[in-house]
Amino acid sequence: MTASVEELRARAREPNLRFVAGGAERAIRELEGRIALVSQPEPVAELDAALVGRLASVSMAASLTIQALDELLAGLPPIDTVVGFGGGTAMDTAKYLAWRLGVPLVLLPSIVSVDASVTNTIAVRTGGGIEYRGFVVADAIIVDTELVGRAPARLNRAGVGDLVSIHTALWDWRAGDRVGRAAYRPEIAARSAATLERIDQLADEIAAVSARAIEAIVRGYAEVNALCLDVGNSQPEEGSEHYLGYQLEALTGRSFVHGELIGLATVTMAVAQDNDPMRPVRILDRCQVAWRPDEIGIEPALLVRALQGLAAFVRQQRLPYSVVDETDLRAQAGAIVATVLDLAAAGAR
Repeated sequence: MTASVEELRARAREPNLRFVAGGAERAIRELEGRIALVSQPEPVAELDAALVGRLASVSMAASLTIQALDELLAGLPPIDTVVGFGGGTAMDTAKYLAWRLGVPLVLLPSIVSVDASVTNTIAVRTGGGIEYRGFVVADAIIVDTELVGRAPARLNRAGVGDLVSIHTALWDWRAGDRVGRAAYRPEIAARSAATLERIDQLADEIAAVSARAIEAIVRGYAEVNALCLDVGNSQPEEGSEHYLGYQLEALTGRSFVHGELIGLATVTMAVAQDNDPMRPVRILDRCQVAWRPDEIGIEPALLVRALQGLAAFVRQQRLPYSVVDETDLRAQAGAIVATVLDLAAAGAR
């Protein structure tokens, strides 16, 4: 029997999160029926070759364009369960396939650089922007802390970016409420802010990529996802900083480490908001997240260009109200970027 929307949302608010040490391969072995594995070269190399050879399908997730996803879907044999094993692209690809096929989904993130393992829609790239499609709830999200801990520390630390964004997102949400274009809920905002505060308190462990830190990042993602489900949108954690990140992706055609890109975008938009930009700088630096433009390969001129075109991008994508709607970013882009560069230089490690 197909679950109702209400049942799906109830499950999504309390995801079946399991934290294990060394259990990713065992979890795949224990699944029955025809398994489609969606992965990436680095994580799939961690699996026993004989196990991989017995699976009904093994696909490498490389692109989230709707064309690439539909081509992958069309090439699948009959499937009973989809397993996503890897980073954010593998998670979203697996979610898309399971949603379209209507089959169970198991997610095993190999890094925690993005929140895709606990969110329920699929961030499809289309028409030069992002479009969220579908609604799917994983039957299990299994986080193997030993496996995640073997990934490059930089990637795991980057997960903080999708939580630091709370700092600017809440400002934008309040701004939208002031002009009647959002329904700000103080109790939800307070819970979202508390999630960021817990990450701040664990910053040293996040820098060390401890098992406790890995669990805290994933649980933080899940907490914020539940809040977004409660309000029916992503404003408790997504605002102008994500819009800037999407704009930079569209301008460059590049795939960045998501959390690092959003870290830079959060600092940038906090400057635009005049909203204590030192707070995200301090959290990102204590967690040792690479967010500075030169660290992630973004030239200052590109950042200026992205800010100057952000209002048009936001209108085209019909994104919620934010500081972009009440600030002349075209005129102020140069000064904003200069301040970001000053912040980056002052706190450079």
